[in-house]
Amino acid sequence: MKIEYGEWLPDANLPLFLSRSASYARCVFEGIAFVAAKMENEDGLPDIKRVHNQLGRYTDLPVVIVSETLDARQRKALVVQGVPFVVPGVQAFLPFLAFAATSREPRRYRRGGRLSSRAQAAFVTLVAHPEVESAAELREVAGLTPSDASRALAELDEQGLVVRSKSGRSMLLERERDSGKLLRAAKPLLSSPVSGILHVERNAALNALPDAGETALAVRSMLAVPPIRRKAVSRKRLKDLSFSEVLIGEIDDNDTIELQVWTYEPLVTGGKDIDDVSLALSLADSGDERVEKELNSLFDEEDLW
Repeated sequence: MKIEYGEWLPDANLPLFLSRSASYARCVFEGIAFVAAKMENEDGLPDIKRVHNQLGRYTDLPVVIVSETLDARQRKALVVQGVPFVVPGVQAFLPFLAFAATSREPRRYRRGGRLSSRAQAAFVTLVAHPEVESAAELREVAGLTPSDASRALAELDEQGLVVRSKSGRSMLLERERDSGKLLRAAKPLLSSPVSGILHVERNAALNALPDAGETALAVRSMLAVPPIRRKAVSRKRLKDLSFSEVLIGEIDDNDTIELQVWTYEPLVTGGKDIDDVSLALSLADSGDERVEKELNSLFDEEDLW
């Protein structure tokens, strides 16, 4: 299919949910125009359908969901409900074009050379909990659904980070026990969990979120606490928060929070604080030598971060 891409200008300003959930483009195929909504993260079906339905209020063009993470169950549900979608290299369902196609090639888990967010969430949990030796234990600690845990472990297995084996009805997990070696092997596949940053006015609900970034690192190192406190929330839970966005310097630093929006739950490892690996990944590209030095000290490694 030869598709022309261009900028899409909505009829009115999009609400916050739509502007944060996806990026948009106006596409044309054989004279038929439509809006492509590329989901920014691994959202569930409710959010995907919400984007599709709400976006229809701002355009008369057909809306197509574009996502690299839809699994077979989700794709089937969208087909049944008539929601157009494209999973690049896997499947396209465009009923308004009378077009549907599915790739015969096996699905690859690796995307852009990186682990998916669910696989990374499983990985950091396994690093934080060396005592976890089965899929059931991983699900319990990380709060993953059976299907998410299964896909995550399949991806980790494919990348050689975990070896799965069956014992009766249990799925056992083996991995490198030297955390330094394991992290060095996985590092090329890992990415920052931070998908966006907001500056918001401090309130009680935000105070209850886990410390993140330099704020969290300061507690674990000799670094000074930054004047603006860093907090983290998953993209999924962001919509449950009430807050007012502010400009830096608009209000006092003590009343400002730098809110990091994560691709997975910041407390996925089950503790009260963000795990060391996720914290390091969120700061690894800071460009601050002091931060990098403290991160390496945190893992008792040289040049890991």
